[in-house]
Amino acid sequence: MSASQYRGQLDRKRKQRLEAEKKAGEYRTKETVKRSAAAKSRSAVEKSTSSTGAPSKRRESERYENEAAAAGKEANRWQDKAAAYAREESSLQGKLASAERSEADAAERKRKRDEQQKDRRLAADSAALSRRIIQAEAMASSAVRSLPSPKPERLRILILGAASEGDLRVGREQKRIRAAVESALHRDLVELDVRPAATTSDLLDGITKFRPHVVHFSGHSNDDLIMFERDEDAKHEGA
Repeated sequence: MSASQYRGQLDRKRKQRLEAEKKAGEYRTKETVKRSAAAKSRSAVEKSTSSTGAPSKRRESERYENEAAAAGKEANRWQDKAAAYAREESSLQGKLASAERSEADAAERKRKRDEQQKDRRLAADSAALSRRIIQAEAMASSAVRSLPSPKPERLRILILGAASEGDLRVGREQKRIRAAVESALHRDLVELDVRPAATTSDLLDGITKFRPHVVHFSGHSNDDLIMFERDEDAKHEGA
């Protein structure tokens, strides 16, 4: 039986005991009142000087005594019931305590099982994650090993110069750059694409076809734009 069922029985038994104790108290009070009345009647008989009134008082005293005895008997009966209820109540309290301990132990065992299952799930998830990471690393390593080594290529520099108004000597700058590269120790590793009088088409064409690593621009510029030349021979305003 569960603890809640024992609690229900215990509550009912406690109410029965309290009711029995109340009844016993009521009958015990009634017994006391009747015995007091009987005593008064006896005292009246003893004090009476009339031969006609004494028998009446004696019968009244006897009636009170009988009523007191009946009330005492009922009080004893209810006291016995209250005592029996108290014993049953005590027994139920012991059973309730045992049931509560049993349920608490079962709850603790369940909590431990749940924790163990949670720990096992976490360990399994961690192991699965570790396996996936190892597999991914192995696949990545295999893919890297299968990739061909990049072919060596020369450093490509796109050199653009623009001075549409003729106020800059960009040709001389490009000449010095070319001379510096040609005199370098590793000049074979550098490829130049030099475009003087560069237009916007030279920029786009050079990036698309030459695919430079470095774009070097000589000319006018500000924070927003760089100034290219137009396809015109005379001095003009740049694009």
